[in-house]
Amino acid sequence: MKATHTKAKDNPKLQQRAISGGKVALYLEYYLGRTSTPRTDEAGKQMYYTEGKMAGKPMYIVRHSRKKEELKLYLYAKPRTAEEKAHNANTITQAKQIRNAREQEMLSGTMGYTFAKRVTNLIPYFETYVNTYTKKDVRSIRFALNRFKQFLRLNHPLCAIKKTEAEIQAINEAGTENHNGVHTKNSINPNEYYRFSLDPKQFNETMVQGFVSFLQENSKGNGAATAYKRFKKIVKHIAKEGIIANNPCENVVCKSSEHLTKDILKPEEIKALIQTHVRNENPNIRRAFIFTLFTGVRWCDIIELRYNNIDYQNKTLRFEQSKTKGHSAKSVVEMPLRDDLLTGIIGTPEEQGKTKDDLIFELPSHTMCLKALRRWTAKAGIDKHITWHCGRHSFATNLLEGGANVKVVADLLGHSGLTYVERYLRAIDESKKRALNSLPTIEL
Repeated sequence: MKATHTKAKDNPKLQQRAISGGKVALYLEYYLGRTSTPRTDEAGKQMYYTEGKMAGKPMYIVRHSRKKEELKLYLYAKPRTAEEKAHNANTITQAKQIRNAREQEMLSGTMGYTFAKRVTNLIPYFETYVNTYTKKDVRSIRFALNRFKQFLRLNHPLCAIKKTEAEIQAINEAGTENHNGVHTKNSINPNEYYRFSLDPKQFNETMVQGFVSFLQENSKGNGAATAYKRFKKIVKHIAKEGIIANNPCENVVCKSSEHLTKDILKPEEIKALIQTHVRNENPNIRRAFIFTLFTGVRWCDIIELRYNNIDYQNKTLRFEQSKTKGHSAKSVVEMPLRDDLLTGIIGTPEEQGKTKDDLIFELPSHTMCLKALRRWTAKAGIDKHITWHCGRHSFATNLLEGGANVKVVADLLGHSGLTYVERYLRAIDESKKRALNSLPTIEL
């Protein structure tokens, strides 16, 4: 039996359920929105999370409202004859026509409820999506929402009302727990001091265009494009859930920079960095970043690498990229490893007292690793803004400057095309131009 092909954002949705006699019943499921009410204690005061990533945030009770309508239309679960197949096709067509009519009735309000009535504030829906997000780009997703809240605070002050002094005091007392288990006020996001409200009627294409302009004016490199890409992911989700009738991000574009914008470590700087040691340094952080400089492996993959990713006999590394897993033909990367990487950086599990299933680099949080990297580069006399992803850019740029083929570099990086690698080439060309322009003026 063919599926009904109902779109995820359809409201109502055309659904089906198996019944007796080898048949399937069709029905409509209406999503009437959800309500978020503050969770209060026995004294009627707002409750807040006191630990974890949600520390300092208000607690809510969320209830979803749905309604079903039986269409009294039936399909054959396993149509065998031409008549049964024709019956199914005609019935599905009829059901879709009813669904479309019901949707128009909801939009016009003739059914007693409309899309506009069921949601009065989009922010709790954004927050719920972010707080329940489990993929590896969760930090970027959370960052995108924080940038949008910052945009609302600065450009739409009626959408951001400052919390009461009592609420702010509770947030300050809860603070944010760092890696040592110490609570500190210094790392509290300023957005936590505000209560945000965004009516769906306000959330339109004009507002999204304003947000993109805000990102472009207050971001470096590809930061604006990256944040907007993640924000669109949030909006797309709530549109699919039927929380908003239209997606205002669909026609708004935030272009990425065509040029490489992150700082690069040149071979002589890499050599200086390797020869530099910092007091109380974490050897795993040191090993991991050097490994990145010589392989181009991303942070999200570095933290997942295990000894069983290494083929010691053939001296190769093989792993599947987290970023492109499941949707790219080049998600699996295989590259040769130099002897000095194998012996000096990776080692064998036996030498480390581990098994093949253990992690190669046992690292603390990304924040701690970044702080350690900045102390290390400063001690080495490198006056550049170096992040972990700069290691990947350095790897690619240094290979290309050394004469490596563009396609070879793309394969080593795990890119399915040459577009991104060509950015490194443009960066090299710009560097050459700057070098030539630094020569003195010819005066004849």
